[in-house]
Amino acid sequence: MQKLKEKIHNFLFSGPKVSHLEHESEEDKVSFYSSITYLTLHRVFHYFIVGIVFLIFILVGFGGGYALGIVRQQSIPTVKQLSQQINHSANSATLYYADNQKIATVTPDTKVIKASSSELTPLIKKAVTATEDETFYKHHGVLPKSIVRAVISELLGIGVQTGGSTLTQQLVKMQFLTSQTTWRRKITEMLYARKLENHFSKEQIITAYLNAAPYGKNNSGQNITGIKTASEGIFGKSIKDLSLPQAAFLAGLPQSPSVYTPFNSNGEVKKDLSLAMRRKDIVLFRMYRNGDITKSQYQNAKKYDLKKDFLKPTVAPEVKKQNSYLYNLAFNKGMDILTNYLIRQDNLKVSDVKKDTNRYSQYQNNAYQLLHQKGYQIHTTINKSLYSEVNKIVKNTNLGEDHTSVDYNSSTNKWTNTTEHVQNGTVVIDNATGKVLAFSGGVDFENSQTNHAFDTYRSPGSSIKPYLVYAPAIENNIISSQTALADFPTHFGKYIPTDYNSTVQNKFVSAQEALAKSYNLPAVNLYSRLRSSGLNLKSTMNKLGLSLTNNEYKSLGIALGGTDYGFSVADNASAFSNFYNDGKRASVYYIDKVTDPSGKVIYKHKQKTQRVYSSGTAYIMQKMLRQVVKTGTASALNGLLDFDDSTLIGKTGTSNDYRDIWFNGSTPGITISSWIGYDNYYGHTYNLNSSSSTTNLTLWANIANALYRTDPSIFKIDAVSAQPASVKRSTVLKETGTLPGTVSWNNQDITLDGETTTALSLKAASPASAEFGIGASNKNYDLFYNHYQGQSNKYGEILLYTGKTISKNTKNIDSLFVSLGSSKKSSEESSSSRRSSSQSSNNNVYSNTGNSRN
Repeated sequence: MQKLKEKIHNFLFSGPKVSHLEHESEEDKVSFYSSITYLTLHRVFHYFIVGIVFLIFILVGFGGGYALGIVRQQSIPTVKQLSQQINHSANSATLYYADNQKIATVTPDTKVIKASSSELTPLIKKAVTATEDETFYKHHGVLPKSIVRAVISELLGIGVQTGGSTLTQQLVKMQFLTSQTTWRRKITEMLYARKLENHFSKEQIITAYLNAAPYGKNNSGQNITGIKTASEGIFGKSIKDLSLPQAAFLAGLPQSPSVYTPFNSNGEVKKDLSLAMRRKDIVLFRMYRNGDITKSQYQNAKKYDLKKDFLKPTVAPEVKKQNSYLYNLAFNKGMDILTNYLIRQDNLKVSDVKKDTNRYSQYQNNAYQLLHQKGYQIHTTINKSLYSEVNKIVKNTNLGEDHTSVDYNSSTNKWTNTTEHVQNGTVVIDNATGKVLAFSGGVDFENSQTNHAFDTYRSPGSSIKPYLVYAPAIENNIISSQTALADFPTHFGKYIPTDYNSTVQNKFVSAQEALAKSYNLPAVNLYSRLRSSGLNLKSTMNKLGLSLTNNEYKSLGIALGGTDYGFSVADNASAFSNFYNDGKRASVYYIDKVTDPSGKVIYKHKQKTQRVYSSGTAYIMQKMLRQVVKTGTASALNGLLDFDDSTLIGKTGTSNDYRDIWFNGSTPGITISSWIGYDNYYGHTYNLNSSSSTTNLTLWANIANALYRTDPSIFKIDAVSAQPASVKRSTVLKETGTLPGTVSWNNQDITLDGETTTALSLKAASPASAEFGIGASNKNYDLFYNHYQGQSNKYGEILLYTGKTISKNTKNIDSLFVSLGSSKKSSEESSSSRRSSSQSSNNNVYSNTGNSRN
């Protein structure tokens, strides 16, 4: 042998020079090469084993590190939380007001009758453990073989398997986790199971399991959960009276209740019960194999005709579903929050999952089921007393004429009588936090379930002017509060804006007056200047939470509310609230937190505040918007309010033909926004009347008064804003908005002086200038200077635009104006909106005239 090893060594390491094998016998040669083959294979096998062991160490190391990372990240519930959650058997979610008063409990979609531990007979326990976990009374929550099986399944690319989980793990999955089969969920499941076993007895665990397990449907077609519910709803018996085949049948249901349940959705027994009976036989066999029953019992139970024991169909008692604007708002938002939480729990990005509609829908369905079956808690920001007052006022206010018609409902393929009320959407938010304190979703939930505060989008009318036109102009030093804006007949190509009712003021008006009385021409002229200045208005509006398209920004009609889709009431209120929040907008929200059945907070709102305008701009806008209430389009509020309104600011808004009426009003503490209008279902085009602006202002005043009586502290009416150092106060001429001085016009020196006023701005007052206004033509200045020097002309006389045609080359306007005199009547708003949309799938088409009122 030693000689053979030497020959092999020489052969392997001496190379081609070794030739002594030529003199060996054939037998020696065969022995020699066989030995080489053996030694080679032996060494290869040795390296292979070492490699496998090394790989296993690496996998165990990485796997252990991964598991340890999950363990460290995962917060295990306390024993009290565990006890609460394992005993929450299909208790649906609860919605709460801000003060923890209950709004409602989510209508459960499953019937539950909990059983006590004493009601669980040895027979049902043996049937369940023999089927689901035969070593239940021996293990400590987790079986090592299930961990090995999960690892092998993952390595082989099968994925994390759920089979083989202990009964304790199944309880954890039902009561704590989702059905997603991920490593994170599997490891978390094992952690929870171990803690359950450490702190709860086997009897407590099996009782909780049998109360939480799903059992399909009962003879009324209701979903049922819990062994007691199943026993009574399938066989009409208490648990102690169940026979062996009945107990075996029930024990087999939780594996796949939708497949094995004996009843369909109307409570009738299924025609084909072969799968369910086969499952029952498997349970019986496992009980026999486990020694729980004798062979004779097994055979007799297997032969037993169980079908005759099923209850006859019956009608389920009618369950009144919880429905209201508040219930739907809180539930739907809660479901969105829970859906996103479940996605993140699986280490996925919500944005990525949303790209896959089917996958996101699965998460939504899971969240929906959890809210109907588990004891989640959704806490809103809604103040119960304030909410009640707002809706009481809306319900008892006549907002306008009802319209009844017969319309064809395509969803039901039937003609139906429909009545449309004037609808209302009102939102009350806290300026500093964005918290929704109260709202009105509509005047009659039974008539229209559309939430008009959050889910309908309507043309904002002139309510858009403060934050799209005037505030950006102040912020960028384009105007002061007294800058002169042109309000003369003009056109922009084929677009011919006018003030209310096709009038023009035919003069220069100050920015403050133009905003207070909501003149349209000055706003369009100013917006045109903003646009030509290259300002990023889109960025500003986005910070306000308002989304507009690039094409909308290109249209001058946007200055009057001419949007494609419009804004919701909540959007409008949130944007307006920035002026009393130092130029910052706090994102509007109405869900404060969501907790799981154990009380663990899975979502808590994080306040997001973004600066939109400087403190100086916000202060100046407060002073300008105060004039809207004091002398402008909202002056009808004077005398209607039961509190000191000296700090109240506001802005009205009306779209074309009185389709939409708005008022945004703010005190230092809160913003209340109110909208009224028709839904216009089935293609109707109902409009409000000319007095609707006053109607809405009266409604707003009544709401504000009721809120003040309920909780005056939220108004903060005594809070006075200090003037920021950035704000400049200047004494300027009322006529021009500039400092006095001498200017030259048409080769003539003209001294500008006279009555003065105080201008607020972020820069020093403008010196006297011949072309002092924004949007004026030479013809307009000629009219002004002639009038200023004493000539009698139509400067300052309101003109009615009675006929408008534009030549094909759009260079000349052929129009007729009629003087209406120097009426002091304010020119209210009106707006154009090419389309105002509602989530009721109804779109209202508007012309794009750009005239607005209020």
